Amino acid sequence: MSTLTLSREQALTIINALRSGTVPPEGLEHYAVGLEEQMKILRDQRAYVAQGRGAYKFLRGAYGSGKTFLTSLASAEALADNFLVSKVVISVADTPLYKLSEVYKRLCQNMSMPGRRGGALQSLVDRWLYRLEDQVVEVDGVDEESPNFAAAVSHKVEQHLVSVGQQAGRLAACLKAYHCAKFEQRYDDARGILDWMQGEAKVSADIKRLAGVSGQLDNSDALIFLRGWLELAKSAGHSGLLLIIDEVETVLRLRRPERLKSLEVLRQLVDAVDGQEFAGLHLLFTGTPDFFDSPGGVPLLQPLQERISVQFKEGEPDNLRQAQVRLRPFNAERLRQVAERIVEIYPADHPERVRAKITPELLSSFVDRVTAGFGGRIEVAPRIFLRELVNSMDLVDQHESYDPGRDYKFETRQLEQIQLHPEEERALGQSCSAFEVEL
Repeated sequence: MSTLTLSREQALTIINALRSGTVPPEGLEHYAVGLEEQMKILRDQRAYVAQGRGAYKFLRGAYGSGKTFLTSLASAEALADNFLVSKVVISVADTPLYKLSEVYKRLCQNMSMPGRRGGALQSLVDRWLYRLEDQVVEVDGVDEESPNFAAAVSHKVEQHLVSVGQQAGRLAACLKAYHCAKFEQRYDDARGILDWMQGEAKVSADIKRLAGVSGQLDNSDALIFLRGWLELAKSAGHSGLLLIIDEVETVLRLRRPERLKSLEVLRQLVDAVDGQEFAGLHLLFTGTPDFFDSPGGVPLLQPLQERISVQFKEGEPDNLRQAQVRLRPFNAERLRQVAERIVEIYPADHPERVRAKITPELLSSFVDRVTAGFGGRIEVAPRIFLRELVNSMDLVDQHESYDPGRDYKFETRQLEQIQLHPEEERALGQSCSAFEVEL
């Protein structure tokens, strides 16, 4: 692994995130370990989608298998490939899967594009309009100062909305009204129209009348509007949209009727993508093995089970081209390799001191001792482990006398100040709460 392309600012961004126990917003490729095959299959799918097709993949793995990391890395690569990216986390209260209108609203709110993280839907619409204005000037030869410029742009908007209108007539009507409001510098009106397009419920009747729409978006609108946004993304020059539907195992906590509705939504999405109804959509789902295998999960809806089930056989390599990709839990060797890369990345003021004291032998011992505090469950330890590793390097870098081999202590009771994930709490509960080890 080379860090030649990694600036100090990028290194600081990575280390600062690990210091606080979160996934860095960028630079994940510099310490990704053991995901090469999975990333290749996702790259292949993305290249296929960029040709105007649709594709999906289900990523399955228990807590600690790297689903969040993998989707974050896939998102970063997709943005670099000029894709739009959005991630929707399924929840029982706020974003249940069977309420497609809520999923759609989160999709719009969380949309990112190259150079803009989150809140990028307005930028998408504005970029599309700017491209049309440029065409009016450069292709049609109408000067921006000409009294005919507004009418020429309006006509161009109409022309380019024909295909969107075929997919989503109400979306096309709103886009025309949005363009008119922006051109006339009625920015509050434009903002209100955009809010309605992305599924906001609290939009005034006056705003809706500007676009000739009423009510609010419902489940039947969600997929229709998604097709319209995909068409707009293509017209704005983007390669497609990567949509991540995260934590689909949440449906297991629903009552049977809502669970069946949620599974039917998945079946509907899978069939639509297979039928190439979503040109430019790369759809990733993440879920735990229970979701795919337990009687209350995917097997509850036979048509979905038939479409996405995969048999994983012991002693036989996984076929990553099937609907499901299996992520295996972290092991000690993989965690040690990640630690070595983090040491390489660390932007030290005194790099020689850090390298001299944070040795490969120390890292191996560090892995063993910290994970022992989690009852030996390595798969739940990486987040806390990396926090502890960065903290030790910080101390070495700041204090010449500090020796982690002599001075470092890992005490599970110090984690009481940290918001732990349920799996981390369960692992700690299996070990002694007063457990303490010294390297």
